[in-house]
Amino acid sequence: MTQFVGTHFGKRDSKGRISVPAPFRAELEAAATNQLVFRVSHQHPCIEARSRAVFQQMLDSILRLDHFSEEREALEAGIVADSMMLRIDGEGRLVLPEDMVEEVGLKGEIAFLGKGDRFEVWDAEAARAHVAAAKALVRERRLTIAATPLNTNPKAVP
Repeated sequence: MTQFVGTHFGKRDSKGRISVPAPFRAELEAAATNQLVFRVSHQHPCIEARSRAVFQQMLDSILRLDHFSEEREALEAGIVADSMMLRIDGEGRLVLPEDMVEEVGLKGEIAFLGKGDRFEVWDAEAARAHVAAAKALVRERRLTIAATPLNTNPKAVP
């Protein structure tokens, strides 16, 4: 599974192309894919990018919901129908759909925020504010991550 980490900055060129950061491309190469599924986030002013495998996990979760249920219909329309699969070219570039670019307000400098199983494309100024607010929240609430035991099989210890 892909692991997108770090924050990287770039710009759209005159043809509207972005260069996917080299560390992110390396993750995709390791996963033997050059395709990503893009969608506008329903939580933040950014565009989310996931590998096909990760997007398939999301789709599988939606498909387990009852047919014709309000929740399933909303998720299919709001997530699946609103997504687009794009291929990275041989030079690591792709063109984001202009409607997505306009919806999230991408201007000059853009930021790529690694979020583990996905990365997000932000206007750089908005990304800096988002990261600063997130760091402040972590400090203020003293948020922690539950540790996973290294040995989950006590019989394996001599």
